[in-house]
Amino acid sequence: GKERVLGKTHPDTLETINNMAITYQLGLKDFTKAERMYRQALDGYEKSLGKDHNHTKMCAMNLAILLFQDLEDKSKTRQLVKEFPHLLEEGRGRLGDHLRNFIR
Repeated sequence: GKERVLGKTHPDTLETINNMAITYQLGLKDFTKAERMYRQALDGYEKSLGKDHNHTKMCAMNLAILLFQDLEDKSKTRQLVKEFPHLLEEGRGRLGDHLRNFIR
């Protein structure tokens, strides 16, 4: 597929991985597989686009939602927020407030 043709860190490959993670999370309720795929996409986005790129931030947001909402894992959520502090700021009034309350 795309990974073989475009490479592991090409934005199109990473978008496909992120979208598959969404399917595993929301459709199939396989949260372990979804987390693994979000982390793979996030790592690739960081390497190819940097931490401040919108695609990287969006993928981090997706992972945060999975960690705190579906897995209820405070430890992993705290670690992700340390790596991506924008999660607390950009979601102000929505996700940011929920994350702040969750990791206390």
